[in-house]
Amino acid sequence: MAHILPTSLALTLGLCASVLHADWPQWRGPARDGVSSDTTPIEGKLPAGGLRKVWESEFIPSDHYGGHGSPVVSANQVILSVVWHERVESPQREIDSEVMQQLNYRGTTPELRAKLEQTRANLPKLRGAKFDEWILQWRKDNLTPKEDVSLGKWVESRFKAGATALPLEELAKVAARENKPFESPQALQAWMEAEKFSAPVREKLVSAIPNTIKQASDVVLCLRADDGKTQWRFKAPGKPSGRSSSSTAAVLDGRIYAALSTHLYCLKQEDGSLIWKAPLPSAGPAASPLVVENKVILSAGQLCAWDAATGRLLWQQAKARGNTGSPTWWQPKPDQGLLVAVGSSQLYGIKPDNGEILWEIPGGGQSSPVAQDQWLVTYSGTQDVGLRAYQWQDKGAPKAAWSHFWVTMRYSGSPILHEGHVYLMCGGKHQCVELQSGKVRWLENEVQSTITSPLLADGKLMVYENNGSHLRMVSAKPEGYELLGRGKIEAMGCTSPALSNGRLMVRQRDKLVCFDLRPQQ
Repeated sequence: MAHILPTSLALTLGLCASVLHADWPQWRGPARDGVSSDTTPIEGKLPAGGLRKVWESEFIPSDHYGGHGSPVVSANQVILSVVWHERVESPQREIDSEVMQQLNYRGTTPELRAKLEQTRANLPKLRGAKFDEWILQWRKDNLTPKEDVSLGKWVESRFKAGATALPLEELAKVAARENKPFESPQALQAWMEAEKFSAPVREKLVSAIPNTIKQASDVVLCLRADDGKTQWRFKAPGKPSGRSSSSTAAVLDGRIYAALSTHLYCLKQEDGSLIWKAPLPSAGPAASPLVVENKVILSAGQLCAWDAATGRLLWQQAKARGNTGSPTWWQPKPDQGLLVAVGSSQLYGIKPDNGEILWEIPGGGQSSPVAQDQWLVTYSGTQDVGLRAYQWQDKGAPKAAWSHFWVTMRYSGSPILHEGHVYLMCGGKHQCVELQSGKVRWLENEVQSTITSPLLADGKLMVYENNGSHLRMVSAKPEGYELLGRGKIEAMGCTSPALSNGRLMVRQRDKLVCFDLRPQQ
């Protein structure tokens, strides 16, 4: 059976006893650690014929038009917060993230950009396998291992495009105008002429920039968990924020807390009516709110705390900057709890009553750290951190107990702690590590689970792979890697699933879908 978290910990996180058994009321579940407290049995292996679909919802946009927020489940309701984008005709012309994607642009240092363009202008006269070998050697000689993971394939595509690749110096100027609309097509044309763009860049811009602009609404959807029918919909004016708005809502004591494009909202769970709203210091955060000690804690450019009852801003901590990694609650002693905030490269220990920083340690980024008793475990791309366990110290900052670092594309999936072991399903591999010693018990390489976090239920780990196309189930045992099946699920790859009463709620690109994981009668 799945490990049941202590009731005291769940209550500290603000979860009442009535939701402990089957709900998934916030990012990463009841105790914000990826572990389900649902005691419903799960299939021993995923069905060979595919997962059993129970229902699917109405249309819900994602990615550039709705972000990557994940569903939550509370009191037989499925909640999803979405910055809902639509295109409308307009004389304005705008370079947004979709346009930059079509231009195949990647930001680099000026030095690397110059080196790339000089090489592209003087490519050797090679073809086929010999040219591929030359490119691979160039990457080894000129890119760091980290740069090669993130930029290697893009460099290869530009070398193979040769003279037809758009100049990087010009694309960098285009990128500087991202999300700064031109009032008219004439204004766009005048800007392109003033910048002296080459004809290929002008032509590509004219074809890529649509004659529409994005408008956005802040939306919270409530679906019935039994059949997926919409029970209510909250809608308020919003601001286009693209895929960056990927926050997951939190539900507590009949209230929903949702961070959308410009505001943090508190709604009645019963009917979606507004209780209060508060402006966000940074638009469209991807981090998810944590409700603890009558406060709503959120990283939105900087760590902030609002009064959960009224929405009054209590404090801001400008040093703990970030808007992607979600804050965690750590209670190493029964009478001692603190917030762990995720910055770009650091983790911050924060006093919840006033936002004071108690300590900072390496390990920031996109992943949410997990805490259990004296241990804090994080996964970070910060140099030499990787998968790292910290141990509580009565004085000073936590002590790094062990680390496993490797170069990979993404450091985004969050770890799971279970029966004295750490399970990580990200970074191109799945692995189980002893919490006390850091010894690797098993390691499965070449598994593509990225930008998604796993969940644990009934002794089984479940995680998306191949950008969400499949769900993989693995036994949560340290003795060896035991694959319990993989099934096609077509999930939105940058999201994570929610589990309630043996049913898996999955966000796909254009809807929510419910799958039944219970043993078939």
